[in-house]
Amino acid sequence: MSVIVRNPLGELILYCKGADTIILDRISHDTAPLLKSATIQHLDKFAADGFRTLCLAYKKISTDVFNKWHEQQKEAAVALTNRQEQLDRIYDELEQEMILLGATAIEDKLQDGVPDTIAELARANIKIWILTGDKQETAINIGYSCNLLTENLREVFVIDGETEREVEVQLKDVRRRIEQTLGPPSTM
Repeated sequence: MSVIVRNPLGELILYCKGADTIILDRISHDTAPLLKSATIQHLDKFAADGFRTLCLAYKKISTDVFNKWHEQQKEAAVALTNRQEQLDRIYDELEQEMILLGATAIEDKLQDGVPDTIAELARANIKIWILTGDKQETAINIGYSCNLLTENLREVFVIDGETEREVEVQLKDVRRRIEQTLGPPSTM
């Protein structure tokens, strides 16, 4: 997600925030290598501690580039077909070659009663899945804090494919492993 602002000097600046996997792929080669490596180390530590993370980046935009982009954005915004795809493409084109600013870490506290509720669901033999866009380390840490993951858990299946096909293959493998343990599903 980005915003374009005009600073007191009259310069147009795009500020962007997003997942590290997205932002780090969009930063300029001019970004200081030490800043990038330190930011990645901080992100890993934050995730291991269970924090939600975001990266921040910026870039200056000339008036000509902005005006051209703004015209394309206005056209895409009123397109009758493929509007969202056109807007995504236009935003993606502008959000390239940015300079990394750093990262944030936010503790996303559980609501009262969540661990107890999850424990009750488990005692009722209700199967629960975690579906998240967070880093795996963050998801695992939160899973333990809310009693979704416990030391008594025999097996955890992690599905982390980046494409639909990868996820499908991983899910089929998990199903095969479950059926080997429990037998095929019964038909009623």
